[in-house]
Amino acid sequence: MNEQDYMKITGGIDERFVAEYADYPGRRVVSSRRRIGIAIAIAAAVALMIPAGVFAFTQLTHRDKVSIYYSEEGVRLLEENHLTDGYTVENGKIRLTVDVQICDGNYVEGIYTLTALTEDAKEHLHTVSGYRVYADDYEYMWGAGGSGSSDGSTWTEDEISWSFRYPVRGKAIDESRPMRVIFFEDFKTGEPFHYDGHTFTGDFTYYEGIYFDLITEPNIPTKTLRSEDGTEIVLSHFGMSMIDENKDEPVEEITFSTINSLVIIASDGERYDLMSELGLSAISMSAGGVSIISSNGYTIELSGDINRGKFSIRFGTAFDLDNVSGVEINGVKYMEK
Repeated sequence: MNEQDYMKITGGIDERFVAEYADYPGRRVVSSRRRIGIAIAIAAAVALMIPAGVFAFTQLTHRDKVSIYYSEEGVRLLEENHLTDGYTVENGKIRLTVDVQICDGNYVEGIYTLTALTEDAKEHLHTVSGYRVYADDYEYMWGAGGSGSSDGSTWTEDEISWSFRYPVRGKAIDESRPMRVIFFEDFKTGEPFHYDGHTFTGDFTYYEGIYFDLITEPNIPTKTLRSEDGTEIVLSHFGMSMIDENKDEPVEEITFSTINSLVIIASDGERYDLMSELGLSAISMSAGGVSIISSNGYTIELSGDINRGKFSIRFGTAFDLDNVSGVEINGVKYMEK
């Protein structure tokens, strides 16, 4: 398992960030007032004032588990706007369900669930490895980066849900080729396989045919923010990300960077200090790993290294894009142009 850093945090809701979810061209969105606050890993929740029967939505199979990562408010938006995935494959021993896939053009992220279908398969749920490969020839995507994490509260005897995130562009990625996540157990008894000059040992006994393909095109609304030097951050309802190809290099080892300040700048110019709201003086980010801040059913997930120009932050719920004009990270402003 990748590095996980669990911290207690408290806070409240800033009502300036309560607004309805914007319509996204090309995706069916039923018109309805859906009020939701920025509510980033905080104790209180914003009520969604939606009368029963107003709209149809796609029900998540593992709704309770996905809500641990995206919050109840975020899950409702995912369902109402048909952002659930629902891909399922099984081999008689293990079932894979891809609950959610979200792509902002820099990263693809989401939740998948592994379910044991037989008694003996249960002990193989927690020894699984997931590797990203090119789907056309199964070449391992060496140096491309990516991470996964699992909140312990999603674990049961016969099922476990994981959060995942992978960059979909960068110097180490051939964007013209489809990408796939394959699963196996990393046992010495497994058969060696070779990718790009590297040798791995994998046992596919319980995971034969268990894989899913990653989406690489944006499927959610986004807003591009830029600093004075032209560096870009992509903001979505669910988080933010950066891939600066002037700095981006293949990840050969885990490195760390620190976020000392993180401020949301509202359209009216007011500043919303998230670090103060979270009660934190600093947040560690890890290239090749993941850091999680978790409290009261909300989780913020951070991966990458801001100093390398590649990072992703999932906010653990959804917030309004229209009322945000910029963000400030470590004193550097990224504003809507």
